[in-house]
Amino acid sequence: MKFAHIHLASVSVLSVLALTILAACAPVTPPPTAPPATEPVSQAPVYELFEVADGIYSYGNGFIYSGIVVTDEGVIVIDPMSSQHAALTLEAIRGITEQPMRYVIYSHNHWDHIGGGQVLKDAGATIISHVDARDWLVEHPNPDVVVPDEVWEGNRHDISLGGKTIELYFFGPSHGQGMTVTRFAEDRIVFLADIVTPNRVGFGNLPDFFPAEWERTLTEVEALDFDTAMFTHQEPSGPRSAVTQQREYIQDLRNAIFAEFQKGTPFLEIPNVIELPKYKDWAGYDDWLALNAWRVLMEIAIGW
Repeated sequence: MKFAHIHLASVSVLSVLALTILAACAPVTPPPTAPPATEPVSQAPVYELFEVADGIYSYGNGFIYSGIVVTDEGVIVIDPMSSQHAALTLEAIRGITEQPMRYVIYSHNHWDHIGGGQVLKDAGATIISHVDARDWLVEHPNPDVVVPDEVWEGNRHDISLGGKTIELYFFGPSHGQGMTVTRFAEDRIVFLADIVTPNRVGFGNLPDFFPAEWERTLTEVEALDFDTAMFTHQEPSGPRSAVTQQREYIQDLRNAIFAEFQKGTPFLEIPNVIELPKYKDWAGYDDWLALNAWRVLMEIAIGW
């Protein structure tokens, strides 16, 4: 039996060896050539100019938007965003008017909104902001952000240019420093940076937002006389109802948190169990709702 086992094993080895030799001698058929790998082509954002009213425009790429006011005495831009965006904005302006650049208005202190001011300043614009935004910028310099040439203080400042009245409002801290709401009086339009983004929950963990004051500020905005709102994100413009919907979202989120308190939900679990079906179709709902809840919860719990 031992001999037979060795014999069978030898036969097996010889068979494998023969097959190997035959395979080596057989003509080799090259494998089919795989199609060359292609790298995904990133699409450059498409910039568009939207006319919101006569002489009032929104310019942006679907993610960020600047405001443009064209008058018979010059042009005003709200939020230049970045050097690249500002250069494109200036090009778009030159496509519709030869009027000189007169003002750039900073909505607040955040670099992502006010970078690139030098591009428009070089074209002749005077940069203006609320004093609170200017003071913060002096303490936090950025090479792409120009400190304003002029500041205004208090709760209201008006600019009159070419038959249009541009009203600047400061309702106190809501987001960032010196948050300015701009109203175009004759056209019944407001320009809102960050404090209203239509059909979207708050961004991430609501960085530099003060939720209770944000809600109060939106109530102040609702008291203004306007029909149309312009935005810096998501959409170029929309109805005044977008302001109310944003305020209601903050209120509903806070109420949902208090409801969890009443049910005895452990503190650290509250943000992850919050559900607001009313807003389930809003952008960011799945990714940011819990983060929004954390920010509001911390304000409720520790005053920040």
